[in-house]
Amino acid sequence: MIYNRKERSRESGVVLVIALIFLLMLSLIGVSAMQGTTVQEKMTGNLRDQYSAFNAAEAALRAGETQARIDYFNDALDKDNPGSGTYAASFAVQAIPSWDSELLAEIYVSTGIDAEPSGAVIRVTASSAGASGQSDVQLESIYVVEE
Repeated sequence: MIYNRKERSRESGVVLVIALIFLLMLSLIGVSAMQGTTVQEKMTGNLRDQYSAFNAAEAALRAGETQARIDYFNDALDKDNPGSGTYAASFAVQAIPSWDSELLAEIYVSTGIDAEPSGAVIRVTASSAGASGQSDVQLESIYVVEE
């Protein structure tokens, strides 16, 4: 096939410029999508870390409540002797979850002089860190122990 020189001289390469502009736009869209994905991965990791810390603190809180009840009935928990402990479990956390218990008040049903307490109000606080150690969760419960 033979081309005429006049027809060749009218070609100015506009298609090449337009193709390069489209390629640049697609590259920018791809880079911004990658950055958005990276941010979402970081958010997901932080949320997972927060949930891990919360679950570990919740388990420590329940263990602390159980132990505080036992200590109260064994006369090991009173206003002068608060309780504390840790909850070693299979959670993937940086630090072992810990709990503290404190006797807030004893409950009396009888108004007699030699009346024995029929229960108590106990506060238990628990804390835990997440898997990376950057999430810190602290939980508190106040509950009544009845005899």
